[in-house]
Amino acid sequence: MKLHRLMSQIHLWLGAAFGVQVMLWLVSGLVMVIIPIEEIRGEHLRHDEADHPLDWADEALPLASILAARETEVTAARTGWLAGQPVWRLETAAGPVMINARTGVTLSPISEALAVNIAATRQNGLGEIADIDWLTDPPREAGLAVPAWRIDFAAGDTTPPATFYINSQTGELRAVRTTAWRVYDFFWGVHIMDWSSRENFNSWWIKVTTMIALLFGMAGAYLTVWRLWMMGHNRRA
Repeated sequence: MKLHRLMSQIHLWLGAAFGVQVMLWLVSGLVMVIIPIEEIRGEHLRHDEADHPLDWADEALPLASILAARETEVTAARTGWLAGQPVWRLETAAGPVMINARTGVTLSPISEALAVNIAATRQNGLGEIADIDWLTDPPREAGLAVPAWRIDFAAGDTTPPATFYINSQTGELRAVRTTAWRVYDFFWGVHIMDWSSRENFNSWWIKVTTMIALLFGMAGAYLTVWRLWMMGHNRRA
């Protein structure tokens, strides 16, 4: 009987602890499936980068001229567009460098004026620019390990306030963040039990919860077997 009482107490308290986490999983999972992931990522708030045809032979400086002007070694080069300008993207030991393909002017690090231009041409239906910040250490939500421009847009007629993060090396619009994304991100952290990086699926919280679930199940299995045995014993009596 002592073992039965012990198992009953273990099952009761572990059930309460595990039940709270199960409810958090259910609530966070519900939140994450209500809003389409494309909306969470802000894909409806930005235009894709325009891809214009360019006659490189007539309009752009040859790559040999671009490389000759560089003091650092270039390991790779490719063409592209940035805010309506044709650019060479050079890969160097210090990171990517963007060069205006027509003038040869180095665009990296991206200036405030160019960052504003990039944000203005990529936004879709947002309001006026409310704030501009240069971030040497961008927050986790930016998804960047290099300095970045943060550009905050006010709400538009049919769109929420939004934050654009622009890579200072390449001018890439790295992320669009809204209140919906931040709510989603919070519940994602709750769901995987990682409240800091939101990336660790193997945290101690997960391991402890797994152990609690295992003990809860073992106690429940014991109590089930004990009750079935007692029912059989009573019938024979």
